[in-house]
Amino acid sequence: MLFSLKNQEKKYIDKSDTESIVKDLMINPEKITELDLTSNVFKPKAFEGICECIEKMKNLKFVVLDEIFTTLVKEDMLSCFVMVSKALMNKNLEVLDLSNNALSSDLPNEFLDLLSSLDSLKVLKVRNCGLGLMGADKLGECFTRLKKGNLEYLDLAQNRFFKFPQILAIGLSTLKNLRVLHLEFNTIEKDSMSSFLPLLLDKPLEILDIRDNFLNLKGCQTLGEMFCVMDLKELMIGDCLMHDEGVKAFLKEASTRPVTLGLPGDIEVNVNCELLDLSYNDFEQESLNLLVDFVEKYQIRKLLINGNYFEETDKLKTTMEKYGGVLVEEDEYKEEEIIKEEIDENLLGMVSNL
Repeated sequence: MLFSLKNQEKKYIDKSDTESIVKDLMINPEKITELDLTSNVFKPKAFEGICECIEKMKNLKFVVLDEIFTTLVKEDMLSCFVMVSKALMNKNLEVLDLSNNALSSDLPNEFLDLLSSLDSLKVLKVRNCGLGLMGADKLGECFTRLKKGNLEYLDLAQNRFFKFPQILAIGLSTLKNLRVLHLEFNTIEKDSMSSFLPLLLDKPLEILDIRDNFLNLKGCQTLGEMFCVMDLKELMIGDCLMHDEGVKAFLKEASTRPVTLGLPGDIEVNVNCELLDLSYNDFEQESLNLLVDFVEKYQIRKLLINGNYFEETDKLKTTMEKYGGVLVEEDEYKEEEIIKEEIDENLLGMVSNL
């Protein structure tokens, strides 16, 4: 059963403000399997009763706490974070979403103990939480302490890493079932970002988003290797300053992937790449020309090339139209709308399979 206050956008100050919510939660807490408090803010006194109810939810599996600590002073935020972390202990959680909360790097021990114990967790979203390098490394240490690496969907986007966190990299390397990884908008410098990528080569990744980070030539080559050995449905590497040299290195390596046709005359190939985002990488016409053979060989369903310096795209567009592909040459939506749409669709698909 789902209990949701999603998007009511209320602020609860005192215990009396949440009395009716607590009453509803206590009708049959063991039947509640999903809890969504998105965009409601709770001060500590108002949150105590709710956390007491959460402790009694023995079958809780999905918890969404997106944007529930906003506007709170740091002391109140930490108090609420500790309370809910304690309340969620000893649960078989499969989904935990803490996005859009100013958690910073000061993650309390109660939360770290919780995360380290969640062997059943399959989806974790800590997006736009200001973790920084230190906070990310604390998460990485938790991943290494998990007895089972069941995590399949991980979103750590928009956390201002700037340099790839070393302990996080080690922790991610232990997640053998990782299918979706969001690291976009962390502005990670090229050498540490590129050194991290080989750690993903043995993962069953289907979606990788590293937009708005930086790549050196080796990193671009590694992405090509990943295209060869993984069944990547979405590869989003826009705004990574690849330039012509990097795009060529990626395409050269990726093009070594063999294509297996089905029955004689069948035009379907064994590559299922639905989205390749190469937008805003400062490449020019020469690299775009190389994309013609690449998309034809692998039948990329949607290709984003907006924000680059090409002169004409007629041949590329015609090639993609032959197999029903879509070429995006100009910005379709505002960036934040694209992000939300992609995240929501990916998470919905993941949750439906749990």
